[in-house]
Amino acid sequence: MNKNEKELEQISTTDKQKAVKALKEAGLKVEMSSSGVPTVVCASASDISKELKNVKKILKELRYNGSFGVRGPRKTDAVLTEEEPKAKEESEETQIPA
Repeated sequence: MNKNEKELEQISTTDKQKAVKALKEAGLKVEMSSSGVPTVVCASASDISKELKNVKKILKELRYNGSFGVRGPRKTDAVLTEEEPKAKEESEETQIPA
């Protein structure tokens, strides 16, 4: 087995969780993809290169050498954030005693 293959096999779920926690503590919006890869979500696509440098620096300090991602916002992200406040307002209206 190649040395790189051994290192990749040794990356555990706890390492990924530590990476997510460190990125969140740095004030970044982080999600885990369906394949278990920590992914930073940028506010706009133009911020990706700047955020990539920050993410690499943070993960290097953790000695995390696994996969990670940086992406811009999706159209569905905006739709979900717009729907959540509406749902909260509706639930508050139904809780008010008459």
